[in-house]
Amino acid sequence: MNIHPLVRFIFFLAFSFSVLFADTLTLWAIYFGIFVVTTGFDRTVILAVFSRIKPFILFFPFMLVCYLAVSVFFTDATIYQAMVEVGFAFLRIVLMISIMSLYFGSVGSPNFLLELRSIWFQTGLKWNWMENFFLFLDMTLRFYPSLQRDWIMLSQSRDSLGFNQNNNRWDKIKLATQDLPILLVVNLRKSQDIALAMQLRGFGESLPRCVYNATYFTTWHLLQFAAVVICFYLINLHASL
Repeated sequence: MNIHPLVRFIFFLAFSFSVLFADTLTLWAIYFGIFVVTTGFDRTVILAVFSRIKPFILFFPFMLVCYLAVSVFFTDATIYQAMVEVGFAFLRIVLMISIMSLYFGSVGSPNFLLELRSIWFQTGLKWNWMENFFLFLDMTLRFYPSLQRDWIMLSQSRDSLGFNQNNNRWDKIKLATQDLPILLVVNLRKSQDIALAMQLRGFGESLPRCVYNATYFTTWHLLQFAAVVICFYLINLHASL
């Protein structure tokens, strides 16, 4: 089924906000079922989402201890009440992260930005600050993968030369503090080169900037947009009665 990219985004965004305000076990069960159906029961997709939320699951015991300590010493809540509250908060955060991870895993950050720029281009407005904002988002989304790629290449180079064989955790932390500033400077110079190349090619002289392979938004898509929001509203309303 061909779903407009912006409608897809609104679905996942409305889904996340609905989870944020869910306060009953019935709603949790419904939203968890919707999430499982959204994955298409694809084992690869489920494992990819799990890999993204794994750090939060590992961090949960530390969060639980800290929250219990604060609740016991600074509030009137019992240990049971504090455990219930932190448990619901943990489930809410994990499910929200899983939902948006599923979205960005299926769409990708560059495609998401293309969707936003397509809608903006369709308005025909000539706001230079908005074009600069899209450029800032684009450069930011490109910066982290570039930094990560350079980091991995540097680490693999050390491994191939045998420099990382006897390093413990503390040695790896010291190496990271030495390498990170250098990698940041290298990537900042890359961004400066890109900015200079864009300036020489006349970037920003014509507004609004055209969008390659733009996705257009119609009235039918607006109706789908409204249907998604209404459906999640009715689910919350019915489950709360």
